[in-house]
Amino acid sequence: DIDECAIGSHNCSSAETCYNIQGSFRCLSFECPSNYRKVSDMRCERINCFNYLECQNTPVRITYYQLNFQTNIVVPAHIFRIGPSPAYAGDSIALTITRGNEEGFFSTRRLNAYTGIVYLQRQVKEPKDFLLDVEMKLWRQGTYTTFLAKIYIFITAHAY
Repeated sequence: DIDECAIGSHNCSSAETCYNIQGSFRCLSFECPSNYRKVSDMRCERINCFNYLECQNTPVRITYYQLNFQTNIVVPAHIFRIGPSPAYAGDSIALTITRGNEEGFFSTRRLNAYTGIVYLQRQVKEPKDFLLDVEMKLWRQGTYTTFLAKIYIFITAHAY
């Protein structure tokens, strides 16, 4: 594998981030929706919300992640772990894949009241890119707070 990002042989624009994958690369762009501000390369935080329902139902934070696996990954495979940090006694989370899982390759499961995982539940036979939106609703002291993980998953051909 040649790291096109490191040696500069990619064609990503200055607005995009080069991400190396096995045998290739991807150009990714991370934009914050309106009413969010970029607080780091991979994270957006909500500026404000105008009523109780909007505060409950729109993510307080959107974070981007990139994962790279090969087609020969053994399933089921835990590929992503999520939970509040710090976690407090009485916390409880609910995880939902809200977008990007139309073919049902992925699922979520709670490990305990405040930790959940995303796992690959069936084999991806061909190289394929996914962008999953995984919503974590945190119940803490009588209030729900929503967090959104946008997970780029690149399944590449395995090297023989």
